[in-house]
Amino acid sequence: MKRLLTLASVLVLVGALGASARSSSSAPSFAPARSYATGADPFSLVIGDLTGDGKPDLVTVNFFANTASVLAGSGDGTFRARQDHPTGLEPRSAAIGDLNGDRKPDLVVTNDFAPTLVVFVNKGDGSFQTRLDYKIGRVPDSVAIGDLNGDGKPDLATANPQSNTISVLPNGNFRVRARHDFRTGSAPNSIAVRDLNGDGKLDLSAVNAGSNTVSVLVNNGSGNFRARRDYRTGSLPRSLAIGDLNGDGKPDIATANADSNTISVLINKGRGSFRGRRDYRAGTAPTSVAAGDLNGDRKLDLVTSNETAKTVSVLLNKGDGSFRARRVYRTGRSPRSVGIGDLNGDRELDLVTLNSRANAVSVLLNRTGK
Repeated sequence: MKRLLTLASVLVLVGALGASARSSSSAPSFAPARSYATGADPFSLVIGDLTGDGKPDLVTVNFFANTASVLAGSGDGTFRARQDHPTGLEPRSAAIGDLNGDRKPDLVVTNDFAPTLVVFVNKGDGSFQTRLDYKIGRVPDSVAIGDLNGDGKPDLATANPQSNTISVLPNGNFRVRARHDFRTGSAPNSIAVRDLNGDGKLDLSAVNAGSNTVSVLVNNGSGNFRARRDYRTGSLPRSLAIGDLNGDGKPDIATANADSNTISVLINKGRGSFRGRRDYRAGTAPTSVAAGDLNGDRKLDLVTSNETAKTVSVLLNKGDGSFRARRVYRTGRSPRSVGIGDLNGDRELDLVTLNSRANAVSVLLNRTGK
């Protein structure tokens, strides 16, 4: 069975399934945010076990510093001082996955200025071999990893806002000559890989900031994709999360809409098509959205990072794909991205935000079951 090779997603699922069931209306409780330094102007965040010790680590890509910062997890929700790794110019996004089949998760970073993809091959202890740079001929804003052509090897897909495309780069040749481009809406800036129609093949979706839409591209099975179907979102979508939000076994889509201060939820009808959206209030300028069971009731909740509000908003799932009014928790300054994972091994899902103006990440440990 194909799977998306990002450990952050794995952490969310493990935590959600392991938590004891509680009332769907019980509010999660979080410890005050604790911050850790990153490089200058951190732009995006991923979670994964890069050191091979079974403890989740944090990775940020730092736009002004031209680096990726790795913060190794101690297993108790605290993190060691960062280790910086030079990237190309103006890195914007990252993904984690085992690209060479050695069972060690590698790191991929996109660079705006070149434009290039940089692959850091993991030695297994969180340090990397000499980085591999690939020119891809498009300016990528987001990258995702998954086996898109069914050959058992994870491929890369990037969202390219200047060309209104998604580029698929097959494993083993992440270069412009091997690239396959597929049209999206206007200015796609966030991408996800998931089987949306239940046929066992990974599909693509991207939010389009220029057209206020999400594009869904269904996989034909060999790495080619059908013409997109576009669905309306709120204003200026900046991020998307995918998960079964109404408990029917089909993955749904949620987008964070920075200009309308909302989350849009699109319910999967089956075969990769979606119902008209329903919008929910988030904080001011939500730029990132993630899904996970935050209160232990076995239903996926939604959380946004609100860049101008210094907060995250948590929307608890009623169980049918609708959500309760948001609850607000403080973070550091300018939270641009949010991630979910069990950071201290207590089987409760915690939050981490990337705070662009503070050059830091904030960790909010979940105390709901305590």
